[in-house]
Amino acid sequence: MRERNLITRRDLLVRGLTTAAGLSLGIGALPVFGAPTFDTIGLAAKNACSLTCSQTLGPCYYAANLIRQDVREGKAGLPTLLSFLVLDADTCQPVPNASIDIWHTDAGGVYSAPINAMCNPGDALARTQTFCRGIQLTNSDGYAYFNTVFPGWYSGRTTHIHLTVRLSGTEIVTTQFYFDDALTDFIYRNHPSYTSRPDRNTTNTTDNILGGSLTRMAPYIFNTKLIAQKSLVALKVITIRTTATRCNA
Repeated sequence: MRERNLITRRDLLVRGLTTAAGLSLGIGALPVFGAPTFDTIGLAAKNACSLTCSQTLGPCYYAANLIRQDVREGKAGLPTLLSFLVLDADTCQPVPNASIDIWHTDAGGVYSAPINAMCNPGDALARTQTFCRGIQLTNSDGYAYFNTVFPGWYSGRTTHIHLTVRLSGTEIVTTQFYFDDALTDFIYRNHPSYTSRPDRNTTNTTDNILGGSLTRMAPYIFNTKLIAQKSLVALKVITIRTTATRCNA
């Protein structure tokens, strides 16, 4: 009886990508040309409801408490729509009103905010700003979206997005998500906001958090669609319980 009432994982993913593309067109912030579909974005519904485990918070978190979808603050870079779907690990149903707090670097590999100096070394302006940080609540279908730019790299880390999920103010899971290495290298070598920098020194296979095993990293890799080489749509399913996650990635 319960199975008959569950929304299928595939339906959730298809709905989310269609909504994401429509949203970007509606606000004019991300030039997406045509709505991605389940097939064209290469999503795999397998393991969609497996629990998302924790990874380190890192030294670059800052409680900016900015409720906003567009986190760019004028920063140049490949326009990127991050789409997150939050599911309940026990029922596979969407979780509404979950708070998703993201933070990542700009195209130059620099974090904003007055945080650990290793996060924005020598960049006094970045320390006064809050770019690439923001919070959104999931809607009734369990989705939340952010307009941002594709993050740049910094030494010792592969390209990644940090996030914390909270329910009613309580931290449920803090983790990180990554991008396919081939996609990242293509963007860095072809988009003008990234080509002036040297080649990155860390990939998914050599990263010091989850690196060394692509199998281990697989649950934390975004599903992506690069559209006309002008914008990127990235989707990740986050599966939680209503109490803090106890597993480590």
